[in-house]
Amino acid sequence: MTTDHRPDRNADRAAGRFALVAVLLPALSIIAALVIQLAALPSLPDPAATHWGASGGPDGFGPSWIFPLLTVLLGLGVPALIAAALLPGLRRGERGPTYRFMGAFALGLAVFLAVGLTGAVLMQAGLADAADAPAVWPALLLAAGLGALAGIAGWFLQPHQEWPLPRGTLSTLDLAPGERAVWLSTTSLSLGAAAGIGLAVVALVGTAVVVWLSGGVLVAVVVTLAAALVAGLAATTIAFHLRVDDAGLTARSALGWPVFRVPLTDIASASAVQVNPMGEFGGWGLRFAPGRFGIVLRAGEGVEILRANGKRVVVTADDATTGAALLQTLASQRA
Repeated sequence: MTTDHRPDRNADRAAGRFALVAVLLPALSIIAALVIQLAALPSLPDPAATHWGASGGPDGFGPSWIFPLLTVLLGLGVPALIAAALLPGLRRGERGPTYRFMGAFALGLAVFLAVGLTGAVLMQAGLADAADAPAVWPALLLAAGLGALAGIAGWFLQPHQEWPLPRGTLSTLDLAPGERAVWLSTTSLSLGAAAGIGLAVVALVGTAVVVWLSGGVLVAVVVTLAAALVAGLAATTIAFHLRVDDAGLTARSALGWPVFRVPLTDIASASAVQVNPMGEFGGWGLRFAPGRFGIVLRAGEGVEILRANGKRVVVTADDATTGAALLQTLASQRA
């Protein structure tokens, strides 16, 4: 009997194919769009139509340079953020369908923006008055169709990868009868994840400023609210204080809210696990996956609780082995 020790070629290709789909192809799409837009800008009316209403006709006007600026900010910025957040994990050997989906999404979004924004420029070329610009719907439909096709192609350009759920390590502590113990820890977003969220907030704020300048009030309000929401979520979930005692597990945001509790009476078992945020939960923060809820702020060790109803709670933390062992000991004593 022989054992095949050859490396998994799909695994070797995953990071390279992701970089191709999420970085190189979006960049080429945006560069091509910029070349066309910059060549057409001198023939656009001043001001140009920068926003179209539900009827399809223009209802907002502004400088024509808004189009190449948005193309760069969104078409290059968003894929760059996705690549910066996910590519290091792939290079470390992490896998999962979320990586594949986000790579395909980056390419689809870049193509959608390249085609849509370029179409909005070309339909105004040669017009004396931007109010005479035709409806934007044909350009948007074409952009959506090509973006969807690009996303599908990006999915199939990447190899299939699965990330199996880890097996937990179950252990207990030797507590004397009547002895009480408390485990305290603080978990916070890794520097890379925090930087990614910060860049996302900055990108949203920058986009909101650009849209406000372009005269699209409704879109600007939506983008501004989105930026405020993302900033608020980031502030309340960037760090949690954890406590294990005879009441169970308590996870409290560093800002005091939100607070999550798992009572000891609801704990069937607790174990230490290794957590892959993207592969298991699709990202960082407060995450949901089938049968699982996670306070997932970093990759690495964490406490996994099996609740009485069969669902699981995962909290990433340093010294998770001790926290899980204490929680298992207290749950066993109560049982």
